[in-house]
Amino acid sequence: MKRNTDLYGGLFMVFISLLFLSKLKNLTIYSKIFPIAIIVILAILGIALLIKSKTKPSHSALFVLSNRGSAILVALITLAWVLLFRKIGFVVTSFLSLSILLCVLSDNKSIKEYVKSFIIAGCQIGVLYLIFSKILYVPFPRGIFF
Repeated sequence: MKRNTDLYGGLFMVFISLLFLSKLKNLTIYSKIFPIAIIVILAILGIALLIKSKTKPSHSALFVLSNRGSAILVALITLAWVLLFRKIGFVVTSFLSLSILLCVLSDNKSIKEYVKSFIIAGCQIGVLYLIFSKILYVPFPRGIFF
């Protein structure tokens, strides 16, 4: 069944922005600046989608999955990442889960593509770690490995 996906997307974005806005109570005035900017942008885009849903709606089927196995595997890998990153460590868990996700979502299933996925994940997690831990001094959850 085809539905107005702009309407659902706009409602979801406005709901999420209101939810995030309600969670800012305990932050200081200076730590609220960036989250508020992101929330406002999200709300504006959600309202724009709601307007588009009335003026020029886009109708399509919701949640069309061509490969349900990959979608379930991605959900399980993400769940494992959430459950394990405090025990094993953020850096190691993120590297492994991102590497596996890139391999699962790759169209080309070859050793060369898998090596490329591990290199991309290593570089991405390495840059993320350097920026947040060494420049911004944000501590990462440490586990048994790192």
